[in-house]
Amino acid sequence: MIQEKDLPQAYKDAMKDLLKEDYDAYIKSLEKKPYSGIRTNLLKLTPERLKEILDRDFKKVPWVNEGFYFEEEKGVLSSPSLSENPKIKSISKNPYYFAGLYYIQEPSAMTPAMAAGIVPGDKVLDLCAAPGGKSTQAASYLMGEGLLVSNDFSASRVKALQKNIEISGIDNVLITNEDPKNLSKVYIEYFDKIIVDAPCSGEGMFRRDSAVFKAYLGRGPEFFTGLQVSILTEAAKMLKPGGTLIYSTCTYSKVEDEGSLLQFLESHKEFKIDKIAPDFGFEESKELPGTIRLFPHKIEGEGHFVARLKKDIKLVEESKNKHKKKNKKIKLPDELVEFLGKIKREWDFERIFINKDYAYYLPKDALIDKSLHYIRTGLLLGEIKKNRFEPFQALAMNIKFDEWENPLNLSATDERVIKYLKGETIEADDEYSGIRLVCVDGFSLGFVKQNKRSCKNKYYQGWRWM
Repeated sequence: MIQEKDLPQAYKDAMKDLLKEDYDAYIKSLEKKPYSGIRTNLLKLTPERLKEILDRDFKKVPWVNEGFYFEEEKGVLSSPSLSENPKIKSISKNPYYFAGLYYIQEPSAMTPAMAAGIVPGDKVLDLCAAPGGKSTQAASYLMGEGLLVSNDFSASRVKALQKNIEISGIDNVLITNEDPKNLSKVYIEYFDKIIVDAPCSGEGMFRRDSAVFKAYLGRGPEFFTGLQVSILTEAAKMLKPGGTLIYSTCTYSKVEDEGSLLQFLESHKEFKIDKIAPDFGFEESKELPGTIRLFPHKIEGEGHFVARLKKDIKLVEESKNKHKKKNKKIKLPDELVEFLGKIKREWDFERIFINKDYAYYLPKDALIDKSLHYIRTGLLLGEIKKNRFEPFQALAMNIKFDEWENPLNLSATDERVIKYLKGETIEADDEYSGIRLVCVDGFSLGFVKQNKRSCKNKYYQGWRWM
C-alpha cells in the first residue's frame, strides 16, 4: 500500500496541480484495495451466460458491456477437490478460465479497446499488445471477421501474448514481434483501427503494483516521452484515411499524456481529436479537451489516460500499400485433409499454409510479408508427421462444441477435468479409438488420444494446471 509520505515531492506537486481540490481524495484512494475485473470472451459466450455458469452475481463495469468486477475468495481451490467444492468459486484457477471463456483484466484497462469502436470486418492493429488484454478484447469485437495484428517489441512478453490469444480461440490474427518502424514499412495505410497503449511511467498503477512504483522512482515520466511520440509516428503511417487511432497510458503525467500527444499532433496535421464523452466518472482533460483520465477516487478502477484520434481523409495521399500475393496452390497431405474433414465447418483450403511440417490456417486476405518476424500467422492447426496429423492446442481452443462429432463433454465438477488440465490420463465413459475433443460443459479444453476408454492426454504442457 502506497502512502503520501512514500511519494516523491515532484509527483505530489504535479498531482496537486492536476487535481486541485480533489488531491486529498486521490491520496485516500491509494490506501484502498485495487479493483479486479474479468471480461467475457464474446467469441465463446455472452456476458449473461458467463454469470450463469460461474454462479456469480457480478457487478458490471459501467463502461464495458462485457466487463465485470470480482473479488477472489482466498484459499479456494489452492488444493482443489471438486467433490468438496461442487460450486467452483475461484476465478483465476477455474476450468472455465482454461476454456478461454474470460480474461482477467483490470477494469480501467478495458477502456482503450472499447473506445476504438471496433466492428466485425475491421483491420485492427494492437501495437504494444502484451500480455494480450486489449488484443483479446479487440478480437471479441471482430467476432471472427476482419483481421487483428497483435504486436509486441519484447520477445519475452510476446510469449504471454501468444498464450492469451490462443487460449481465447482467436484465428483471424497475426502475432508479430517487431519494432513499429519495421511494421510501418509493410502495412502502409492498412488498418481501420490502431491501439497504442504506450509504455509509460505507470503512475496510475501505484496502488496495484509495487514494482511499478519502484521503477518509477528510478526514472520518472520524462523517460518515456520520446518513445511514445516515436510509436505514434509509426502508427500514423499504418492507419487508413478516416481511421481511428487510440492513444492510452496508465499514467497521469501531463508530460506523457497531453505532452506526447500534442507533440505528435503538431507534426501530423491530418489527425484531430475525436471526443470521448466524460461519462461514468471519467474526467476530461483541460489541456486537451476531448481526451479523458480515469482516477481511482472517481471510478472503481485504476488510473488511465485515453485519447481517440481520427485521420482526415482529405489531407492524406492515396494508399500505396502492397497487394497480398496469392499463395501457390499445393497438394495438402491426405492426413491433414482427413482430420479437418472431421470438423464440421467450411474450410478454405487455399488459406492453409505449411511451413516445416507445421500447418497454419491463414486469416482471410491478410497481408503477410517475409521481412517481418511472425510468431503466429493465423491459427496453428498442428504438425504433419509420418502418416498422421497431430492437432495442436490452438486448434482445440478454436473448435466449437457442435463442430466435433463426439466430444468428451465433462461437467466442471467432474474430477476428471482437473486431472485432464494437469496432464494426467483420464477414462472416458464410452469406448472410442482416435483423437477426441475434450470439453467442459460444452466448451473446448483440448485433445486426447483415446483407445477404448483410456484417454492419453494431449493438453499443452506449458498451460497445465499447477
